[in-house]
Amino acid sequence: MRNKKTIGGALMHLALFFYVWAGIPFFLFVSIMSFRMANNVYFRAVRDRDLLYANLSLAALVIPLLWCTISYINKRLCLAKILSVIKSDESYYPAPDNEIREMHSSAYFGIDPKRGTMLYVRLINKKEIDILGFNISNWRNCELRASNRLRLYINSAEMPFIDIQNNKAWLLYERICVMRNQQYNYPYNFPGYVKHNTERLSEKMGFKMLPC
Repeated sequence: MRNKKTIGGALMHLALFFYVWAGIPFFLFVSIMSFRMANNVYFRAVRDRDLLYANLSLAALVIPLLWCTISYINKRLCLAKILSVIKSDESYYPAPDNEIREMHSSAYFGIDPKRGTMLYVRLINKKEIDILGFNISNWRNCELRASNRLRLYINSAEMPFIDIQNNKAWLLYERICVMRNQQYNYPYNFPGYVKHNTERLSEKMGFKMLPC
């Protein structure tokens, strides 16, 4: 899988880890205790200070959660727009149970056993996206790791394999194995169709397709 890790990204993940496991319990505790003290007659002399602490702690809880929610919605909307351009009755139109997304919604993988095509999309960041279309013969191997991680080895020096994690990964793995033993007739080159459509979409949406 493409390695996009940087020092800034590592620090962001570290900060997020500490916020979830230490920050949220701390701010929740401070907020509750400050509100209780502000409404206690014994602490009336410092009521304004307690209300300030309570409101600041509440803001420290709400603002990051709101940011994460908005980011999640934006990713889902971006994926939906990409899929609406690529999906077609002729080449790729998978049933809902043949589509999986990662929990944080930055990656999508779907298979169409009827038409013998597959699609992979990963949002690297706001301006860079991986979008790959596959038929049954333009990839090397497929394997299942730890029952919930699907790995597809592809013909690319830049990105020799792709990973996607989901509880339904095992189901798609089994169906891909069945697809590999089928014979399909393709009306046109599906990987080329995906590349052509996403190049036009990238100009419209302002993102950059990474080389594969």
